[in-house]
Amino acid sequence: MASFKRTHTRGYSRAASKTTSDTHYWRKLEFPVTVKEFTAINSVDISPAEPHYIAVTSGPKIDVYHQETTQVWRTISRFQRLAYGGRFRQDGQLLLAGSEEGAIKLFNYRQKQLLRIFKGHEGPTHCVDFIQGIPHIVSFSDDKTTMVWDMSNEDKICTLSGHTDFIRTGLVSPASQHVILTGSYDHTVRLWDTRTASSVLTVDHGAPVESLVCFPSGGVFVSSGGCEVKVWDAVAGRLLSKVSQHHKTITCLALASDQKRLLSGSLDRHIKIYDVDTYSVVHTLSYPAPILCMAVAPGDTTLAVGMIAAGSGLMSFQHRRSPEMSAQLATKEASAKANIRNTISDDYRTLSDDHIVPGMTTQKMARYDRMICKFEYSRALDAVMQSFIANKYTNVSVGVLQELIRRGGIRTAVAGRDVKKLTPLFSFLFKNIRHPAYKPVLMDVANVVIDVYGDSLDEDPQLVMYFQRLKEEVAAELQLIKEHSALMGAIQMFLTTSNPHPQHLPG
Repeated sequence: MASFKRTHTRGYSRAASKTTSDTHYWRKLEFPVTVKEFTAINSVDISPAEPHYIAVTSGPKIDVYHQETTQVWRTISRFQRLAYGGRFRQDGQLLLAGSEEGAIKLFNYRQKQLLRIFKGHEGPTHCVDFIQGIPHIVSFSDDKTTMVWDMSNEDKICTLSGHTDFIRTGLVSPASQHVILTGSYDHTVRLWDTRTASSVLTVDHGAPVESLVCFPSGGVFVSSGGCEVKVWDAVAGRLLSKVSQHHKTITCLALASDQKRLLSGSLDRHIKIYDVDTYSVVHTLSYPAPILCMAVAPGDTTLAVGMIAAGSGLMSFQHRRSPEMSAQLATKEASAKANIRNTISDDYRTLSDDHIVPGMTTQKMARYDRMICKFEYSRALDAVMQSFIANKYTNVSVGVLQELIRRGGIRTAVAGRDVKKLTPLFSFLFKNIRHPAYKPVLMDVANVVIDVYGDSLDEDPQLVMYFQRLKEEVAAELQLIKEHSALMGAIQMFLTTSNPHPQHLPG
């Protein structure tokens, strides 16, 4: 008995995704290790010094994770209420954090010792930073002020006032210990000189500012807020570039790949990676929940991302494999392929008295093919009109319709249906009848539907609405064809006038 020939489902070409060196580079991150927290994660920071501990601030504590094991190494819980913005010093020896009550606390996190408490803010302090080169720190508060403190005696050195709303982000310029940037919910970014305690530059971001980063030269900084990332000239205050690649609020920024790549995380669950020369997106990372914060370890060895899911926190750690580990995995895979118990080598030969038993192969048929084989055309049509197949594998649905037309079974498949069973077919026609590749087949199907149900329109108002919608789709396609014909005529006219008649040369 001849085997049943499967229904041919033509694959239509799609635009191929562009693969670049950045795509290969960021895909080398290992599968993420996910850790759940009981409260939202408001800050993630990675120590600049080895072994690159990771500080995760959530609730009334800071968990310090070991980079290699991704396990909690130390827990700092010396907070009465919520802790905010845990930050390592540049040498990795100290940890600084703000709090909901406004106090800033300095820790020797290795021994879990509380060294200093800086009091003076009247509102929660969401962001803190160390000033490199001198024993000073800076704090950014919801009381609309920024304060600079002396670490040695807890004295306040100066107060920077000028914002009209909460200050949720800020940093010290990497080029000067006297320059501080602040981002506020009043939509502005201010650049301050601590020597005069005055604002020397103000730019309007156009939305509440959620995050700031500054390039090592100090001449360019980047702000995020709303759905936009903006790049600014720190000297002239001029907008250099504006990028809008997210459709929800951008909550965090980070620099990576030796400051050659900029990362932006958003509530839309994506991290976009930009080339800082063109600010075009070179890669996108997807996550299971809205992103609140992130940090990148030196050398891009670890990407730590804090998220919020159903009111609780979710941490994702992704490590990059070292070249030595990648070579070991490649060797292991090669040895597994060469194992004689799994495969037969190329030089394997049979003897004259060997009896070869052929492998048993069974043909696995799709559900619609089984229905067509049994001449159950109506059930085959129902199988390919399911929303999952009709939406994701449209070419399969069209291929089955074409096979039913070829077999003369399309009328049998369509007939005898009530309006409820006709709804998936009409929805499929509405969505795809104008598609250039599907149009020839779906026009034949629409003609069969009209022939079968044209005389019963007065029986159901819903059926009248479906036919009216089908008429509108066809009319829109006819209008498009008319516009194409008019455009073709205009192009032909210009081509005719631009090519003069050739002159005959004398013999």
